[in-house]
Amino acid sequence: MPRKLTEALQFDCVVAPQDVGTADVTGTFVDVSNCNRFVVLAKAGPVTAGKTLSVQLRHAKDAAGTAAKDLGAPVTAVGAGGNAPADVEIEKYAGDLDAVNGFAFVTAVLGIDENAKFGAAYLVRGDRRYVP
Repeated sequence: MPRKLTEALQFDCVVAPQDVGTADVTGTFVDVSNCNRFVVLAKAGPVTAGKTLSVQLRHAKDAAGTAAKDLGAPVTAVGAGGNAPADVEIEKYAGDLDAVNGFAFVTAVLGIDENAKFGAAYLVRGDRRYVP
């Protein structure tokens, strides 16, 4: 019998909808040690033509962000005037983290090069090792 998506995947809001244009916003660090892969989904509201949403993944040793460092290069999406930039999806494998040094928590840093613009990001964990 097929499982529901909400049973197979785990969803967490790491950056609640807020202004990410005035200053970059670092989300909440979430433990990904019990999954084999994860994806961060980011979205922004309408922007002026040519303005860019930037999403940088970071990983850390704990939920407080201890020793946080970038995980890969930032991913960007450019908006057309009055429209939102394209959604950004970044998928990673657990093996992409620096597990040898104890990095097991992930978040996203969102920014837009235009003041007073809203953005949000969600973390989706898949291929979980322990599913209820």
